[in-house]
Amino acid sequence: MKLIAFPLSPFSAKVRIALAEKQLGYELQDVPTDRAGVTHKPAELLAINPRGQVPVLIDGEFALYDSTVIAEYLEDRHPEPPLQPRDAAARARCRQLEDAGDELTSGAFVVLVREIWRKSDPDARDAEAIAQATRELVALASRLDRALEGHDWLVGRFSIADIACYVPFALATLLGVGAPAQLTRFHAWLALVSKRASVAADAELMQKDAARIAALPA
Repeated sequence: MKLIAFPLSPFSAKVRIALAEKQLGYELQDVPTDRAGVTHKPAELLAINPRGQVPVLIDGEFALYDSTVIAEYLEDRHPEPPLQPRDAAARARCRQLEDAGDELTSGAFVVLVREIWRKSDPDARDAEAIAQATRELVALASRLDRALEGHDWLVGRFSIADIACYVPFALATLLGVGAPAQLTRFHAWLALVSKRASVAADAELMQKDAARIAALPA
């Protein structure tokens, strides 16, 4: 298998962590990036994904895109260890929570990246946009805190829902935006997810690339 991605893409991180959890070997092809994002989109990426977005997974003669579709494919092809529940109702709940994490990633988190990561001058930032994104982040954190009552994981065991929800919160924390301390179950869950070997390895990859980009000339 080959994965076309880049280190600081949350959706790429979601797939890398899923691959690591399932202990699947793959070739990683990172697209070139700078602080503004992707600087060049390989022809292979554009040929597979008409949106020109990462991640893209190539498995032999078969290629697909979209992190959720890729995660479903990996679950079907490599069901052990499972990243989705077998029970239909629990599986649907897992998918809904995965979608909530993806929505935060493609919405509020994008705003935080645009306003904090890409604007080095605080005076140039849109304070109201940051405040609204923060409210959306806290709203999901509060929802997860309720879902975690009596549980270590979002759907009973570690799943794609935990991965999809963890990644945007972890990256937002690096941007200085987090959830209130009183959401104790949520913060205990964040700490628990961060200790998994798959997650810790991916965090190291992302931190190295963030340092690389920060060192680039303005």
